[in-house]
Amino acid sequence: QRQGQGQQQQRQGQGQQQQRQGQGQGQHPQDRYACNISQEGFCIFTGSPHENGLNPGTGDIVDRKGNVLFPVTEAVAINHLGDVLSAKGTPAFDGDRLAKMSLNEMTQDEKAFHNVMAVMFPIRNALMYDIGQVTNQEWNALVKELEERQIKEKTFTGGPTPRDNYYSRQDIYNLARNPNGRDIHHDVMKFLEESGLYLLCHVTSNEFNQMLQDSHPEGHNPCGDAGIAEKIPFPTR
Repeated sequence: QRQGQGQQQQRQGQGQQQQRQGQGQGQHPQDRYACNISQEGFCIFTGSPHENGLNPGTGDIVDRKGNVLFPVTEAVAINHLGDVLSAKGTPAFDGDRLAKMSLNEMTQDEKAFHNVMAVMFPIRNALMYDIGQVTNQEWNALVKELEERQIKEKTFTGGPTPRDNYYSRQDIYNLARNPNGRDIHHDVMKFLEESGLYLLCHVTSNEFNQMLQDSHPEGHNPCGDAGIAEKIPFPTR
């Protein structure tokens, strides 16, 4: 039985690795996740929440219970295998977490990437797993970095397919709080993926922005799509 469990875990690990690789090749969010409607009516995603993330309005990385772990200036995003994530446009993934590590040898763009991950992990947890407990006030605190940069200000739901639609910060929260029995995983994943990309565009160099365009699997220019009038970087670390 233990051998069977080990084989199953190995297959799961291989599957996660393939999914991680698939992300870089432009696999769409709807291919990776599903959500189940809970008894309370919320769309709760498969997978598991990030173990830690940035406490909004502070410089602290905290665990799921709010205990302070280490400063964001020493936070590096790693995957479920413990490998440091490469600084690119790949969105956060199941099993990713923050580890305490020196960033002294990293470029400013790499530091900014890990900071973005620290910001996005709690937002991801809120929409995918914790929506039943997250108040509107708590949500506003989580998306403050997005609000300051006017990321996801508007909603559009008139597209021919769900893939063409998008939601504002407030409207995605409202949708997640009351999905009316609908599987909203695509809407949520699109918000998370685009929010993370647009925030990354704001806080990284023009050269990094160009790399995001050159490496985009569908040839998009995410930093152009972000409509940035003036970049607002993170404070220098």
